[in-house]
Parts: sequence; structure tokens; C-alpha cells
Amino acid sequence: MKTMKKTNLFMLILFGVWGYGQVGINETSPKVTLDIAAKTIDGSTSEGVIIPKLTGDVLFVASNAGIYGAVQDAALLYVTEPASPNNRIGQTINISAVGFYYFDASRDQWMKLGDSSNIYNSDGVLSSTRLMNMDGNNLGFMGGRIGMGTTSPDPSAVLDLTSSQDGFLTPRMTEMEMNDILHPAHGLLVFCVDCFGDLGCLMVNDSKDPVAPNWGALCSSNVSTGHVVDIQCDLGVVSGALHPGVMASGVSSVIPYVGGNGGTYPSSAFNSTGVTGLVANLDGGSLVNGNGNWIFTITGVPSAIGVAAFNIVVGGKSCTFSMPVVDFTASISSLDCNAAEFSPSNITQGEAYTGTLKVPYSGGNGEQYSQQSFTKNGLVFTLPVGVLAVNNGDLLYNVVGTPTGAGDMEVPITFGNVSCNVNGIVTAGASVIMCGSTKAWMRHNLGANTDLDPDIPVKDIHGNYYQWGKDIIAATIDTTPPPGLVTTVSGWNFTPAANQSWNSGTVSTPVKTANDPCPINYRVPTNKEWLALHNNNTLKRIGTFVSGAANFNSALVYACGNSKLTLPATGYYHTNSEIAGPRGSSGGYWSSMESGVKAYGFTFIGGSMYVNDIWVRTSGLQIRCISE
Repeated sequence: MKTMKKTNLFMLILFGVWGYGQVGINETSPKVTLDIAAKTIDGSTSEGVIIPKLTGDVLFVASNAGIYGAVQDAALLYVTEPASPNNRIGQTINISAVGFYYFDASRDQWMKLGDSSNIYNSDGVLSSTRLMNMDGNNLGFMGGRIGMGTTSPDPSAVLDLTSSQDGFLTPRMTEMEMNDILHPAHGLLVFCVDCFGDLGCLMVNDSKDPVAPNWGALCSSNVSTGHVVDIQCDLGVVSGALHPGVMASGVSSVIPYVGGNGGTYPSSAFNSTGVTGLVANLDGGSLVNGNGNWIFTITGVPSAIGVAAFNIVVGGKSCTFSMPVVDFTASISSLDCNAAEFSPSNITQGEAYTGTLKVPYSGGNGEQYSQQSFTKNGLVFTLPVGVLAVNNGDLLYNVVGTPTGAGDMEVPITFGNVSCNVNGIVTAGASVIMCGSTKAWMRHNLGANTDLDPDIPVKDIHGNYYQWGKDIIAATIDTTPPPGLVTTVSGWNFTPAANQSWNSGTVSTPVKTANDPCPINYRVPTNKEWLALHNNNTLKRIGTFVSGAANFNSALVYACGNSKLTLPATGYYHTNSEIAGPRGSSGGYWSSMESGVKAYGFTFIGGSMYVNDIWVRTSGLQIRCISE
């Protein structure tokens, strides 16, 4: 009779599925595919659903055998024992406790169901790199100690860093950045990378007054803070001339000091009084033992004719030196910027330039003029001291630097009260420095035709597709079928590359490997560098952003001033049939960093951005190289 009852129940379930598509157990009107109601509600019988039970180590064995994949997505089971510590990798990296788990195929990991554990209430293992944008907010910890490399911070320390291999790295910055810190605290520590002739030094603010910091050196040579017996401002020697309304250039004052102790002194800047608008700048360095000189470089624009006074305080002493501001007597009647000429004429973005700019003038009065200088688009224009011709002549500017932006460049020329603009053209270079980084991005995808304009999306600037960690081309722009599921591509390689295949360093200090396919002096960017590009530049989309094998006209464009980086919507070859990757509406670009058994990539799909996307390593994405 029991057998008959089981058979009837089984047939009833089958009939319910076939006839209605929904099954109810203890429920005559099921509301979903499977609707289970309690048989009793008074606690007299056991109720519930018992699902498959396995240990974490068994699931680890299953992961090595490739049992769980895309078709097992959302599988649910109960883990009776956590995975052993050595087995908490790959799919089982999160199985650290008893409980319900589901399989997330997109992450290729078992995820704990309803897990409320976090770093504040549970121990655990960090499964991959984590980035947290604090967005200007503070994070504070009260009433305890923090340990790094130790589970028992020393009772006398609020922060205990323990390591036999690594050290503690204080914030590193240039001397200018150090001096720009707003109201530094007494005792604030920084490492100045270019103090004391680029030797660098650990610096501490000795001043209790946050408005007037005093940076002292803590160098390995134990050099003391500089002190002098006297400063002799009255014996100062001035070079160059100052004129009202004219940017100071090539102007300095040499000020002697007496009784130096050989100690160090930081960079300083002192504003002018009397005639305002000027700054006396002193580079940091070391005093001589005895008598020596400081060179103060004058910058700014004097506000009027008169005397500019500078009250300087260095080495524990102070004095005031003065400089005259005189009328600018050299004059011309007109400038001919339309006839101006660069020599050499070819100026390329991102490439060092040394040349001249000749600007014709008329109506010169034969008077002498002082040096003038200004900066435009990364180029420094300097007009040396000279004498005007009587009537017609040329102003000859020395031009040096590296242009930061491409396109039209309007150069403002001013001499006395006469002005005009020289129109120059900076051609796009092979690389460009974007905001948020000092590294230069290549302007073309790897494998693209670099003879074509990188900012006009066409077929031949799309480039090749690579698998993470490999230097072999996985697909080209002409591969059939076009970007989509990798299983449709004949001969696709499904063996993933090992960790650190492209970066043997860290996300902050990347080191290029032999497998990196980028050309010399370039490498695959880190996910941190992709994030900096996205967060510090303006994004727009060009083209139709419509999926299509022949749609080559869509792209993302990041811009910052005159700098621009265009990323074509090349599509990508993926391993998951549920992820769309067609050309024309999406794009994927590799980073050099791994994430567990996968790797980070920069992905966009239509209007959505995935800056820290995680990819199966055997997928096919594009590469946009960045300078080392």
C-alpha cells in the first residue's frame, strides 16, 4: 500500500507540472512553480525542506573537476562543514562557515546566502583586491588598536605594523605639494621626494602655528635644521628688471648670509609689500659651514611703479630686501601675429619640442627691454633681454617643452600695451597624458593602424583581441564570427594564464613582464589606472552605439582640456552566453591585474560602465597600452 501511495503522489506531481506548470504540496492552489505549505502549524510535526548537504572540501574537489559551471548557476545547497583553509580558493574561497550557499556562475564562486558577516563582526579571507572611494568622507576608529601583520597589536601603540620584509611608507610628495598642505598639524610627517637637490628627505612640521609651518629634515645623515648668525639683505645683488603689468622673468636677488651651520632649510616663498603681486622664491637646500649666499627667484606681475619689499625669514633670522619696479620704456606700434613663424614648424603632442617663435613688429623705438616668459600648452615661451629695432623688427621667443594637447593652439603675445594671438597647430602624437596620471596612454588600440586618426572610429583603428596574460593575438578585426561567444570561434584556447603573467609588481607599482604584448616603454595598464582615467576626465559617447558586426563608428571619448583619448566600441569575445558583447555597442579592455582566478577589465555596454569588471581570463578583449 505504501508503494501505491508513493506512486500516486509522484504521478500527481507529474500531472500538476504537465497540466498546469505549477505544483502545490499541502497547497491546493499553488501560486508559483513549487508552492509548499506546512502540514501542521501547531508545532506537533517537523516541517521544512531539506536540500542537498555537502562539506566545503567536497565542493573544493568538485571545483577542481569542473563540476559547477554556467549551467549550474543559482544551484542551492547546505554546507555542513567549512572548507579547510588550504581549500578556500577558487570556487570555494567564500566557504568559511556552515550555512546555505548558492553558486554564482558570473563570479565562478559559491556565495553564502543571507550572509551578514563583515570585517567588523567576522574573521575571513579577502578574495580579491578591494577599492573604496571615500568620496571626501572620513573613516574613524575609536577605542582600540589596529594591527597589520599581527593579531596582537602592542598595548602602547594605536597602530602596530609588523613585518620582516616590508616597511612603513609615509605619504610621498614634491616640495611644492608639501608647502601647499593647508594648515599642517604640529608633528605632521611627509617624505619630500625632491627636497635637497632631489635627494629626498623625511620631513616633520616643527611649528605649532598651522598658518606658519616650519618643515625640518629627518634625513638618514642626521643633518640638523639650518641656522645662520645673520642675513645681509643690504648687500643683495639684483639681476633683471621689473615692470608694472609685465610678468617677471629672469629676475633674481642674491642675498648673503653669515655663520651657516651646514644644516638644511626648506623651500620658501615670500610675498612682496609696497608694490604687490610679486613673490620671492627660495629652493630648499643645505647651508655651507660659514658664509654663503641664497638665490631668490622673483615671480609674478608687479602691480605698479615703485619699490617691492620682501621680508624673508630663513635659518632662524630675518631681514628685508627691496627691488625697484620701473616703467617699461620699450615700445612698438603693432605686432603681426599672422606672419608669425614657428621653427621647426612641426609641433607634436607628447613629444619634446625645442625651437623658436618669430613675431614681426613695427614702430620700434630702439629701447632695451627685459626678459619675458610665459607658458602655454606645456610649452615655455621666453623672450630674452634685447633691444628693439628702430621701426620694423622681430621678437624671437625661445620655445621648449612638451605639448600636452593636440589641435589648434592660440599663443597670446604681449609687448608693452600691444597684444595679438599667434595661431599654431599641435598634431596628435602617438600618446597622450590624461588628467589624473603622469603616464602617457597610447592613442591607438594594440594592433590598430597607427597611420589613421585615432579619434575617428573606423574599422582599422579597432585593433586585435587578446586573452589575459598572453602575448598571442586571439582574434583580429576580420575574425569570423565577429565578437561574441568564444565557443563559436574555431581553435580558441581555453587554458588560462597564470597569476602575474602581465604584472610581476603591484597595482601601485606595476612591473612589465615578458608576456606583456605592449611595445617597448609601454605596458598593459592596471585597473587602478583605468579607474583614474574614468574618475578624472570627462566622458562622452560618439557614434550610434547600435550592435552590428559592421558598425565601427561607435566609441567612448575621454577628454581633459585639449587632451583626448578615444576607445572604440570593439565588442569582445566572452565565455558566458548571457553576456552580450557585440561590436558597435560595447567594448572591453584588459588590465594587468588578476582577481582571484579571473582578471580585471574595463568594460562598457551601451550606456553602462564597468570600470572594475571581472573577466574569465580566456575571454578576448582589446589592449590600450600605457607608458611605463
